[in-house]
Amino acid sequence: MKTDGIAFDKNPQVFSHLQIDVTPQDLAGQIKTSANRSEMLGVAQKTLDKVDKKWNPSVLCCWFEIRSGKSDTIGSIRNSTSVVNIDFGYSIKFLKHATHALVSVYTAGNELENESKKASENGHLLDSYFFDIIGLIVLEKTGDFIKQIAEKKAGELGWGLSPFLSPGSVHGWELAEQKKLCSLLPLEKINVNIREDAILSPFKTISCIIGLGPGYDMVKVGTACQVCSKNHDCQMKHE
Repeated sequence: MKTDGIAFDKNPQVFSHLQIDVTPQDLAGQIKTSANRSEMLGVAQKTLDKVDKKWNPSVLCCWFEIRSGKSDTIGSIRNSTSVVNIDFGYSIKFLKHATHALVSVYTAGNELENESKKASENGHLLDSYFFDIIGLIVLEKTGDFIKQIAEKKAGELGWGLSPFLSPGSVHGWELAEQKKLCSLLPLEKINVNIREDAILSPFKTISCIIGLGPGYDMVKVGTACQVCSKNHDCQMKHE
């Protein structure tokens, strides 16, 4: 199917000041221990009150054309001036029906990281723990925003979607390839940096890709948790 006449905004988009709410119920869902649960919930609530929505998640995303590359694991993503070849490893199977892809980097910001560090330095380890948990919840809900963008576009076209894929999580897609994926986006627009070892900063930052095309059956962004390298010990696992 030709897609030349289908309109995709090829300019990077930035979304900031997102309304992301974290509730006591969200925190309760992350407390796995039954020992002293009521006490833990009390500390969690106090920690949540302390930050009072002191988080500033941001999203950077852009649509690209994507094609299969020269080998069984390579995908070629075309931007306005060049083609970036990425070794997706095993996850290429989830992109085989994609003609376009939404590439995104999103972050919970550094506010909660700073609060966690200060609490730890002052010996308030449980507070520090809950600041980290709040940051993970903010990050997960920001990821839901990305999924909604992809699902809206798929709905407009009557197409389907791949699972949500992130370098370093799916077996075979090495974290080092994150540098190539992130080279497609102007990270400075959301105050994100990528180090030489391919780690993103702030720490609670994720890069991802979602494939879109007429060959997919799913109209909602699915999960690749079943092949994730963190499958057995991830607290944010989706079924």
